[in-house]
Amino acid sequence: MGVESPGGPDGRSTRGAPRPGGPRRVSRLVDIAEAVGVHVSTVSRVLNGDPAQSIRPEIYERILTTARQQGYRPNALARALKRRRTGTFAFVVPLLRNPIWARLQRGALQRARERGYVVMIMEEPTEDPRPPGDYCYLVEESRADGLLLATSLRVPEHGSGVSGPPHVYVNRRGPDRGNDVIMDEPGAVRMFLDYAAGLGHRRFALLDGPTEDGGWDATTRMLRRGPRPTVCGVGSLNQVFGVMAALRDAGVEVPGEMSVVSFDEDECLAYLEVPVTSVSMPLPELGVAAVDALITRVEGAHAGDVVVREPMKLLKRGSVAPPPSRAR
Repeated sequence: MGVESPGGPDGRSTRGAPRPGGPRRVSRLVDIAEAVGVHVSTVSRVLNGDPAQSIRPEIYERILTTARQQGYRPNALARALKRRRTGTFAFVVPLLRNPIWARLQRGALQRARERGYVVMIMEEPTEDPRPPGDYCYLVEESRADGLLLATSLRVPEHGSGVSGPPHVYVNRRGPDRGNDVIMDEPGAVRMFLDYAAGLGHRRFALLDGPTEDGGWDATTRMLRRGPRPTVCGVGSLNQVFGVMAALRDAGVEVPGEMSVVSFDEDECLAYLEVPVTSVSMPLPELGVAAVDALITRVEGAHAGDVVVREPMKLLKRGSVAPPPSRAR
């Protein structure tokens, strides 16, 4: 009587492979551990969302790759009960149609997946920021483990001393310090000022706001006052369109009479009638840092504010020129 080989025709393991005429067998932690050559507890730590700081990065990636190849599907409910966590974050943003938030969210979603979490997106009106305590029900009802807040501004009543659920402010400075994950905005402004000053500009304006209407209104007021600046930096992509429309309506030539720089970068700026120069900010990296910071708080570790400084660069396009007097 012959002995059946444990492997296939080429001698490799057939664990997890489909049986002839039958469904694919469900992959187990022990199957992945055997394929990678590690202990099953190591596989469990990685696939259950442990940061795995003591596991070599190449082993960490091999475990994830092998799990995907074998079609491993963890029991999310059992994992949540064991960890007393949902493995979910709520990301509250002010304006979903702004493509800048899409870049930030992409970084956050990718990092969350790497760390074993998923992210649900919620939209709140920009003019009505809510404190973290208003979202306690998400944690109390086991819908989320923590909050990524991109709407809350420095609203006095938000700093009442009630900390609420684990949270971080993303691209915002919240009232309860120590939870801010922000970019190097002063560095971006210096980059703008140095570039414009090097071209001879001496009169600057900074315009900021969330919407096209805000850009239009701010530019209209700026043009009524004197002396008129020769270059303006614009704080948001949506506002850029309002600024450019107001300048066009007033007959102000860009860049002949007014240079414009955006502090939001998107590919669409290169395709406007006058391509707009921008400071490209580290938005995907900001999303990554925000998820890491929130996981630190969910796990109960001490944490502070985070400033993401790189990568940041100036993308020169056609909306900036020397001031009129220098040009003449």
